[in-house]
Amino acid sequence: MKKKKIFSLIVTVALMTSLMAGCGSNTNSTNSTSSDSLSDKSPITITFYDTDGSAANSKFSDPIAKEITKETGVTLKFEYPVAGQDRIPLMMASGQYPDIVYGKGDTDKLISAGALIPLDNYLKDTPNIKKLFGSYLNRLKYSSTDPHVYALGCYGVAPQGTPNWGDTGLFQIQNAVLKDQSYPKIKTLDDYEAAIKAYVAKYPTINGQKTIGLSLDDDGWVWVCSLGDPASEALGLPDNGEWKVDPKTDKAEYKFLDPNMKTYFKWLNKMNAEGLLDPDCFTQKSDQYKAKIASGRVLAVTDASWDYGTATTALTTSNQADRTFIALPATIDSKIKDAETTDQGYGASAGIEITKSCKNPKRVMEFLNWMASDKAQVLFNWGIEGKDYTVVNGKRVQTAWAKAQSKSDPNWGADSGIGLYTYPFPQYGDGVKDPSGDYYTMATKQSNADNYNTAIKATLAAYGATLQRDLYPASSNFPMPISGPGWMVSIPTDSSITIPYNKAEAISQKELPQVVLASPANFDTAWANFQSDLQATGVQDVGKEWTKLGLAKAKLFGNIK
Repeated sequence: MKKKKIFSLIVTVALMTSLMAGCGSNTNSTNSTSSDSLSDKSPITITFYDTDGSAANSKFSDPIAKEITKETGVTLKFEYPVAGQDRIPLMMASGQYPDIVYGKGDTDKLISAGALIPLDNYLKDTPNIKKLFGSYLNRLKYSSTDPHVYALGCYGVAPQGTPNWGDTGLFQIQNAVLKDQSYPKIKTLDDYEAAIKAYVAKYPTINGQKTIGLSLDDDGWVWVCSLGDPASEALGLPDNGEWKVDPKTDKAEYKFLDPNMKTYFKWLNKMNAEGLLDPDCFTQKSDQYKAKIASGRVLAVTDASWDYGTATTALTTSNQADRTFIALPATIDSKIKDAETTDQGYGASAGIEITKSCKNPKRVMEFLNWMASDKAQVLFNWGIEGKDYTVVNGKRVQTAWAKAQSKSDPNWGADSGIGLYTYPFPQYGDGVKDPSGDYYTMATKQSNADNYNTAIKATLAAYGATLQRDLYPASSNFPMPISGPGWMVSIPTDSSITIPYNKAEAISQKELPQVVLASPANFDTAWANFQSDLQATGVQDVGKEWTKLGLAKAKLFGNIK
């Protein structure tokens, strides 16, 4: 799910796309039509708890941070999970909160606890925020029964029809494997398996260590990305989180109840039985998983690239670009189209939220409105003009120095500040142009193609593609859902379906690994027991209620009457 993939998008921005280069001088190429003025620039510290934050990215001492303070008077004081421990439950217990939070998965709980203030009245005086969200502004509303805005969406906003050049897909495979086999056609799980199996047989060790065919990250909540979401992709389902949503009827069901899911997990079971699945994949920690990838001996992963981006960087900098990955569409049947490219519209869900402990919400909203201004958006994505970028023929161009640093220095994002203040703050998405006609972000079709390493470029050339996304069916093949991404339709904490849903999730997280690791002779029994346990939670009724929530969301968006 993107929520999850949620991954931090700070990690996504810093590690996947390395957004860099700058803005800030009087020669800025942006002919801003948004408001950069602030009524109050006196020094103020705004405390901010970022669920996805870390010590490395929370110093607020980088060049971009200094520009923020210079322009607004604001200093951000970050708080973040320590040792992976989410602090929001502790805040809720004490009733004391920082000024703003990125609640992520705890947003519903924060709203139910009365911890967040509605932003509706403040939004009236935020022209930059309204401009940024545009026609998607209604998607910020929480629910049909509580249609207030509590959170400013954390993902990049791009109007429908904006070109998408970003990578997609979860069935990742090493470029070295593809090259060794003369770039075979991979459309199904069987094709994917055959390529992995042949390479393991030919190269049982890599860099002096045993070759691992396929690994995944099952550590904590990431299981939904690395174990659950690939199952959806293999079945030709768009990314609706834990839901299968019929695009014609908009009816939903808990996706692991879909009989076709058995096919995917039987395939994983077979991979395990053949010794092609990492025997540690359900017990290893994320750091161990990434270390294995960085060693170059993992041939394939079912995962989003943001999750293991540090390992990719390590491989590239150690001259092992061929051991990096590219995603290819792989479904259970060649007749099924991989639907990862489905345009689901803006997924608002969580974002920056102002808490009841904030003593000056008006000042905070004015600051957030500045953050959404054209000037600020260019600053956050491009950096400092003259240092990180220059303007050539009216277009921003990353300097050679910044480009080299971004590709060689794994701490570049934290040191430069570039990309640190986009997610989870309001931000324009890739492909959106500012008033000067230049792009807000560094991502263009050409820049994406240029940023691929040599191995990925060779793979794409062999398949006759320019971008990794070209290998997938175009988004025009799939209808846009009227209620947005399924993972955006949240279940209220006081709903009667909250308990059965949570029980079903706990069972899935626990029992799916058991299903995969069962002996092939016992697979059918293990799957039947899993289905029986799911049914016992009443999750089948959750799908019916979730459908009502989805349709109510569509009505709230103005997509149905």
